[in-house]
Order: sequence, then C-alpha cells, then structure tokens
Amino acid sequence: MKTVEEKKFTAACTDHQPLVDELEAFATFAALRRSKAYHQHQATLQALFHQPRIYEAPDAAPRLRDFLRVVVWNIERGAQLEGLIAVLNHHPLLRYADLLLLNELDIGMRRSGNLDVAHRLSRALSAHAIYGTEYLEFTKGTGDELQLEGRNTTALHGNAILTRHRFANPQLYRLPRCENNFASAEKRLGGRLAIVVDLEINGVKVLASTAHLDVVNTPRCRAAQLRAALTAIEARLQSEAPSLAQKAISPSTSRREPAANIILGGDFNTHTFARGGQFRTLINTVRILGSNPARLARSLMKKEAALDELERLGYEVEALNDGMPTSSSVVSALDDKSRLPAPVRWLAMRRVGPDGLRLKFRLDWLAARGLKVLQAGEATDEQTGVKSIKAQTIKDLKHHDKALSDHDPIVADVAL
Repeated sequence: MKTVEEKKFTAACTDHQPLVDELEAFATFAALRRSKAYHQHQATLQALFHQPRIYEAPDAAPRLRDFLRVVVWNIERGAQLEGLIAVLNHHPLLRYADLLLLNELDIGMRRSGNLDVAHRLSRALSAHAIYGTEYLEFTKGTGDELQLEGRNTTALHGNAILTRHRFANPQLYRLPRCENNFASAEKRLGGRLAIVVDLEINGVKVLASTAHLDVVNTPRCRAAQLRAALTAIEARLQSEAPSLAQKAISPSTSRREPAANIILGGDFNTHTFARGGQFRTLINTVRILGSNPARLARSLMKKEAALDELERLGYEVEALNDGMPTSSSVVSALDDKSRLPAPVRWLAMRRVGPDGLRLKFRLDWLAARGLKVLQAGEATDEQTGVKSIKAQTIKDLKHHDKALSDHDPIVADVAL
C-alpha cells in the first residue's frame, strides 16, 4: 500500500502518454516543429526541458564533515533500484559519498518499473536531488525492453545530482545536438544537458555539475558539448561574482589559473570512435578487426579531445581518474552491422565470433578546480573516523548476483 507521501507524489508525476501519442506521429523533427500540436504544447515542453525537478530531503545531513566524497555513476536508468540503494547506503566507500553525480535516471519508464528513480533515491539516501530531463521517450527503450508488457507513464529520462549539503541556484544548460534521436529506432524528443548547482560545504561555496555526452557521434562533437557546458559554467561564475570568475587567457598560455571551487563529472562517452552511418561503421570495423588486440585496447583507453577542454580551463583530471575502464561493450553491438556490405559483415562476424568481442572503455570522468584531491589516509573525518581514499573505479558491483549497471562508479575525496 502506498503512503500518503507516495500518493501525493504519484499524482504530481504527469502521465505523458497522451502527449507522446500526439507528437510521435510525425516522421521528422522538422515536420513536428511545423505542426500545430508542437506549438500547442510549448509550455509543457519548455517546463520539461528547461526547469529542474527538485526533491528536498528534510533529514539530509552530511555523512562526512571534514572532506567531501564524490561519486560519478551512470546507473543504467535505475532499473536495479533496490540494489543501487543498498550499495549507496552500505558499501564501505560509497556510503560516505555526500555528492552523487548520476547519469541515466528514468521517471515513469516501464523498463525501470515506472518509478521516479531520482525521487526514490532522494528518500532512500536522505539526500536532496536535482533532476534534469534529457528526453521525453516515445518508445520503451531498446532490445528486450521493447517486449516488456505495459506502457510508460511519465516517460522521462535524464540526469541528477544528489547531495546531503545545502544547495542553491540549480540550473539546466542544454548542450549542442549531436544525434538525431527523433529519427532513431529509440525515438525521443530532447537532447543532452548539464546540471549545475551551488553547494555550501562548511561555509564554502562549491559548484557541482554533471553531464552525459552523446554516444553515436564523433569525438569532436563530444568536445563541443563539453565546451558548451564549461562555457556556461564560466558565464555563470562571471555573472554571480566577477571576482571569482576566471581571468582571461594570457596570450602566452593556453591554460587559466584556478579561481573557483568546482567539481564536475559524468558519462562523457569517450569511446574514441566516430559512430553513425555506413561509412563510419565500415571504418570502425576495419580498425577493430585490423588492429593488434593489445594495441587496440590501449587506444580505446586514450583520452578524447573533450578532456582537453577541461585541462585548458585549469581543471584537475589525472589525479581524479585511475585509468581503469568504467564500461565495456560487445563489438558486434557497437554499430548496426546491417550497415556493413555483406562480405565485410561475413568477415567481421567470423572474426569476432558468435559471442562478440568485448572491448573496454573509460567513458566516465571526474574533474575538479580549486579543490585539493586527497590521497589514501591523507585526511580523517573527526566525526566518523573515516579516512580519505585515493580516487578509484569500483568494479563489478552486484546485488543478489545481478550487475547494478553497465558502468562502474568513480569515487574520490576532495578537501576545500
């Protein structure tokens, strides 16, 4: 039986299926934008894509007082919500994270039980949640998800920041569009975004941000998306307090001196491939099948140009990332093999085998500016006795022998 709070919240989560039914009838986004229906629903769409959803936790209290533990994690829609809650409340390292930068959270999607994942996490972890909608979903998802019985309700997918510290000024910044999701098999309306919020930690202001960059496009486009997010952050700092914003880049250097406390991270999809279309699929197939396996594995772990944008603006990256893979994919599923010419497809499938070739990637990243990255045992929280840890990727998290996500979380400690 639902509690009064759950009933109130369920009522507040609109069933968007009538809206989806009306908008998905259009074959192209251009046709949709010209339609009467699109203009009639502008107020609803503007609210969905530009206003953050805020879930405050009255009992939120930091679990660490003397330093900040941060987690970056793509939680794969929150489909394994029970296990995620258990791990985030009880794992010896993750339980003390008072800032969670999360990607892929559903609201009202059949594949994740039609739950509001951000709200459930907020209640279960006693943490405030700031949610940004990336997409209004027109399908149940991909693969086996399409065969699920029942329907979506609110049909939203996006990112969230959870924190037990006081927060203010949450904002959403829409990023440049790299993928035509309206024309894809997973048809949806919207695009990538960055969430930005101010935290107050021991009287010090810290800006926190998360973003999820596009996967089926080029490293250059992902760099443009991250550049747009960083530009929005710089503009926000300038408008809030010019004295805290960055100085102009000197003609003699390509870097800026740190001037504000910032922590950001997310799934940047830095898989090093340019994806989408028959030509790119062919080039990727040649690269994978024609490379020495060890050399290919090393190349997949290289940093993309998007990360250069962080370093150019004075962010610390290396100390917050241990170089371990955070996700893996079966090569036969990286692109639609039906795009390949028949002889190449035959050769690829023979070389890869029926089970596919598993490749490992560092897709998720954490970066900071103006904050000190702590090492193992460098600091101790007086209240709990918890000692700081070195930045690390936590591998193979499971609950009841089931993987919690197709990504591994990153965890790190910083001092103000």
